[in-house]
Amino acid sequence: MNDSNAYNDDSKNKNDSEENNGNSDIEDDLSSLLGMRCAVYHTHKWGGQPSLHNAMVSSILPRADDDQFNDLKVQILFTHPTHAEMLPCPFYLDGDCKFSDEQCRYSHGNVVQLSDLKEAIEPNFSSLKSGSSILLKLKPPDDENVSITKKSTEKYHLWHRGIVKSIDNENQLCTVKLEHGVKTGEKRKMGSDEINVRIEDIFPLTTVCEDDSDSSEDLSDSEYSHQKTTRTEIDRHALIVEKSLQNNAPAMGEWERHTRGIGSKIMFAMGYVAGSGLGAAGEGRTQPVEARVLPVGKSLDHCMAISEKHAGQDPLKVQQKLKRLQKKEEERNKRAYEREKEKERRNVFNFINRTLGDKEQTETNNCDPTEVDVKQSTSKDLNIEKFKIDEDVNRIEREIIKLNNSLVKYPQGTSGHTNINLQIREKTKELQALKQRERDIIKEQRHRKEKEKMTIF
Repeated sequence: MNDSNAYNDDSKNKNDSEENNGNSDIEDDLSSLLGMRCAVYHTHKWGGQPSLHNAMVSSILPRADDDQFNDLKVQILFTHPTHAEMLPCPFYLDGDCKFSDEQCRYSHGNVVQLSDLKEAIEPNFSSLKSGSSILLKLKPPDDENVSITKKSTEKYHLWHRGIVKSIDNENQLCTVKLEHGVKTGEKRKMGSDEINVRIEDIFPLTTVCEDDSDSSEDLSDSEYSHQKTTRTEIDRHALIVEKSLQNNAPAMGEWERHTRGIGSKIMFAMGYVAGSGLGAAGEGRTQPVEARVLPVGKSLDHCMAISEKHAGQDPLKVQQKLKRLQKKEEERNKRAYEREKEKERRNVFNFINRTLGDKEQTETNNCDPTEVDVKQSTSKDLNIEKFKIDEDVNRIEREIIKLNNSLVKYPQGTSGHTNINLQIREKTKELQALKQRERDIIKEQRHRKEKEKMTIF
């Protein structure tokens, strides 16, 4: 019995020893990756398709005991950075950078899966010829200090894309034309887009990359494993058509029956097949985006909560909502117009004007009562009256602007359009009367000033 227990203990110790030895072997293998040259796909901060760039493994991220190969991660630094976000931060390497990984202008290292590392791309100088695409480093002026990377000198630390114009094998020089403008002292002296660089300061791009006009800085073709296909163009088109026949979703662009349909024409010209998904492979969305009306003045969280609450119900259609809103607006304008008319009818001054209007016309004195009132008022009263008129003019002009904005919402011939037109006419007449009153006051004030000047002499 004792011999059996002793055997089990020895077996357990042996297994633990083998496990520890296995872990130490894995750690040794991972540590050997430090400084290894590789290539990884990189996506710029502004988006676009990933492109392949040469890099170097700078550190191994700590791993858990149960991590598989696909879970292992490493930190890499780009050896041929083409943008500031890829340029290794010199302060971070010295441990002095005061910015976080997200806030720093430069790179603190990119974390990638170990399984995503590709074989490093070696330069092929034998294929270098006139017209080849290359990456090059610019030569800084002799009097400029570029030992510390900063925004004004980062162009001398980056690699720029160019095209070889001529090669001087004897002096190991290339005449290169930059694809993107970079202001350098040497370029300004030459007065052209071409600069001379040494052979060791260039990196030839692959033939696949030269043929790819869409990728601008990748060291190789920006191919993706899930996008690579061996089907011919005919097979791909037939597959898209087959998918479109299996799609029972409503057709996209139904609203274009009210327009010229220029959007659909452009899509068809670019190879879109009706009924298929969006995208080159027809794998995009097939359902058209349905517009919805959200509450006015509510936060996005509130709108999302409403959408989740009514997820199982049919969404409110835009056309139905707009028709209801238009009908409510017409009724509101009609009631407002009727209230204004009733207010005008009950106005005491309007009643007096209507009652005594005939008597005023039969008077022999043809003087305008407004003018008599202006001439009999004091200068102080005229100033107050002019101030009030200015306020009323501004108010009525604002009301006319609002009415004009409301007028364009209704088709011509509708009751809402007619009611708002009547209101605009009445407001315009009222505005003209106020401006005439203002002109009379200004005329009277000018007359009094001239009279005062004459009485001095």
